Amino acid sequence: MNEATIPQKRDKSLVPLSREHHFGLLFCWKLRQGLKNGADLQVMRSYVNYFWNNILKVHCEEEEWMLNRLLPKEDPMQLQLKEEHRLLKAMIDLIAEGSPMNKGLFKVLQQDLVNHIRWEERQLFPYLQAVVNSNELETAGKLLEHRHAVQHDTFTPEFWAHSVNRV
Repeated sequence: MNEATIPQKRDKSLVPLSREHHFGLLFCWKLRQGLKNGADLQVMRSYVNYFWNNILKVHCEEEEWMLNRLLPKEDPMQLQLKEEHRLLKAMIDLIAEGSPMNKGLFKVLQQDLVNHIRWEERQLFPYLQAVVNSNELETAGKLLEHRHAVQHDTFTPEFWAHSVNRV
């Protein structure tokens, strides 16, 4: 097994954030399936807005809140996290504002989000576990529990579930 495929032992303080990454990856899969199945881009735009407003925005805020507690402001990992969140939000804004709708916007968003989640799981979280005092990490995790509410993706219609009939 190479290093990328060895499962990471996740500190329990980071588990809620890590668990939500699954939903982010599922969001990306749904976008890919929608594109593959010829889904209506306006419905997909609605889904991107829904997912940002109900799940992803709060998730990004919680990650930034946690890193602000645990790392110095100038730490390169914290700077990268904030920059990647800013870029993801900019892409979501392009889609939300009705930028000329094309499949490319959705492709870029889903790929950037997949890459971002993989970076957090494979680099950021192990880094936090290595450089942050375990007591501080535990305290931040307990505080996060009080702020954190499990979100559910209940968007309909399920545009990703079936192909559009073509004439």
